[in-house]
Amino acid sequence: MEVDLILCGAIIIKDQEYFINKIIDNLSTIKFKNRYILFDGPPVNRSKERINDYQEFKNRMITNHPDFTIIENEENIYYKPLLDKFLLNNNLSENLFIIQDDVITQSLDLEKLLTIKESKKDCKILYIGEKRKRASHWFTVISAGTEEDLTQTHGWSERVYLVKTEDLKEIFKGLLSVKRGGYGGRFIDVYYQNIMKRITWKRDLTDEQKLEYWKFWGCYCVEGMYHRHLVAKR
Repeated sequence: MEVDLILCGAIIIKDQEYFINKIIDNLSTIKFKNRYILFDGPPVNRSKERINDYQEFKNRMITNHPDFTIIENEENIYYKPLLDKFLLNNNLSENLFIIQDDVITQSLDLEKLLTIKESKKDCKILYIGEKRKRASHWFTVISAGTEEDLTQTHGWSERVYLVKTEDLKEIFKGLLSVKRGGYGGRFIDVYYQNIMKRITWKRDLTDEQKLEYWKFWGCYCVEGMYHRHLVAKR
């Protein structure tokens, strides 16, 4: 099964080159069909000097990483629109491994991820969580897995995940009808969190109704693999 790597980047105040090179090194032994880096445009409130530094950094990335196709966006459109635009305008592999520019993986086994995901026909998003207790306001466990199994959750993390290209396109299509959510449409996982924060979700919906909503996302967390958030300052 072919997998494309998509590394999503945006302007970072400090140590941007260190972060992204660390991620690239971390994934260097993993076999991907294609490797992409998507760079969001700089925010309008950044100084001319900072914007020039960002451009010089991107130019070095093009020179130093010829195995990556680097996509530069001129406008600052944020994570979800950046991905959405890229999916619409490119012919990609069946599967996508998507990671943000301040996240490194631990114990990653891509072949195992693919096998696990294929074994769960209702799984659309297979995300890699942190090695710590899940935040209760962000995740609710539906069914818990074993150490090397899957945990079905309401809520998920978009920092690093495996998804089929067509499934992600369908999710983006479904979110077009959502009037509020996703922090103004900038992010993906926040749509789910916003639903879970509503009084109707907490008070009125049955477990069966919540599970029907879960089917739109089909999100599972894989156990035994983790990510570490480097917490870049934007």
